[in-house]
Amino acid sequence: MFVLRQIHDVAITDPAKLALVFNGAPVTYGGFWRIIDGVRRALEPHLPQPVESGAIALILIDNMLEAWVVNLALRSLGLHTACLRNAAQIDLFAGMPVICMVTLASERGGPVAAPEGVLSFSLSDPSKLLLTDSGDPMPPLPDLPTPGGHISLTSGTTGRYKKVLVQHGSVGDTTAQRAERYSELGEGYIPEDANTVLNVFNMGLWSAGGYSRPLFVWSLRGAVVIQQTEDLERSFDWEGITHTMATPWYLSRLMALPEGAFPYRPNMQLIVVAGAVTPALARETLRRLTPRILINLSSTEAGGWARTILRSEEDLRWYRLDPRRRVEVVDDAGDPVPHGELGRVRVARRPDSPDQYLNDPDSTAAFFSSDGWFYPGDLGVLDGAGRLALYGRTSDIVHIDGVKYPAEPWERAIQEALECEAVCVLSGNWSAGEEQLHVFIETRRPIPAHQIAAALRATLSGFAETQAHVVDSLPRTGTGKVRRIALAQQLHEGALQPQSEQRY
Repeated sequence: MFVLRQIHDVAITDPAKLALVFNGAPVTYGGFWRIIDGVRRALEPHLPQPVESGAIALILIDNMLEAWVVNLALRSLGLHTACLRNAAQIDLFAGMPVICMVTLASERGGPVAAPEGVLSFSLSDPSKLLLTDSGDPMPPLPDLPTPGGHISLTSGTTGRYKKVLVQHGSVGDTTAQRAERYSELGEGYIPEDANTVLNVFNMGLWSAGGYSRPLFVWSLRGAVVIQQTEDLERSFDWEGITHTMATPWYLSRLMALPEGAFPYRPNMQLIVVAGAVTPALARETLRRLTPRILINLSSTEAGGWARTILRSEEDLRWYRLDPRRRVEVVDDAGDPVPHGELGRVRVARRPDSPDQYLNDPDSTAAFFSSDGWFYPGDLGVLDGAGRLALYGRTSDIVHIDGVKYPAEPWERAIQEALECEAVCVLSGNWSAGEEQLHVFIETRRPIPAHQIAAALRATLSGFAETQAHVVDSLPRTGTGKVRRIALAQQLHEGALQPQSEQRY
């Protein structure tokens, strides 16, 4: 396992080098390796030997430092790992070859019951090994079996969690390859190397970005900053941060804080993932955090395929395609559409890319094609010059009188007009009669009804009926994406009442 070898090699050659900052406390490579090795040696005698290929270990640990240690230790033993957000997600793995589950004794007020026939380990906090370090020689690198992969959980295509096995036997990009991949971005991008200190806030190990990005940084012998507290801005207390990875949701939380709550970092690279950035949020981020913003277009299933350096508001719409990836926009029959025409985005899978959702043949058939394509669920337009613009998601389509409309442009326009936190537009026939548009407006401040009506009239004129719902918060996934299916279910059950109802 390449990353584990890198951690061990730095622990031997430069044990005091920074590997991790967790809630403000630094962890060196020497300390990091000692903890990983200690957990590995503690668990190995209790596992069946040899470990069967494809065997899965579930990790139900909230503390992200401990979760990382346990994850790397288990993968070094040849197990596939899956990090869960809560105990309810254990059921996602029913019928799969799960052989053990690891929890932390200090969490959850007591042990969590493992599925029948599954070994259960409740560990004391592994990081306490740091406090009892006797200065003994650094533990050697053991003979590593074929490393296991990691099972990420994603809800991007359907709104419900699905399992994706990502093999990380080695890190796909070397430093030179990554520099080549980002060369078209010019001087606006800061390459990562051994001096990188990456701030990931508290992105969980169950997500693709929260897992793969720290692995990549450790493979370069860099360091990772994790702030697992409510006051995420405290992560910027660490002066050495060179890169920060954030979702638009994280950025909106930061920008809601008072002026001066976090420092301006003119030389820090911000990498935005898992969503579009509004012009208002971009302006605030440029003004208050950093002038260096890179927006990545990627998915758990296919990795990254496009990106843009933010230099103007046009860059919020158009992404530069990765020249090493094949991306097409196609119609419902799977035929490429002309440049400038709206269609479904599809990405050619790489040889090492996942080709299925585990134990989910229906979703696999819907989004993975037999001829090597993955359909991420986006609607887009190609411009013929190597750029792609997105116009909502195929699962976010609004149907009116048999015509399909992407909801994202309407949502963006209403959000900008009302200067609110978020907007979600749904269509459907949730009550007797004609089809309706439902507009959900997330706001922290009261918005007069006449302003809402004016914004809807300007954006949605011509449709039969529009209903607005003002809410304190929209249901979201762990990365901040709006759970449209949850909203649709509430409408179906009649659990929501409109704040205003207009006909335009």
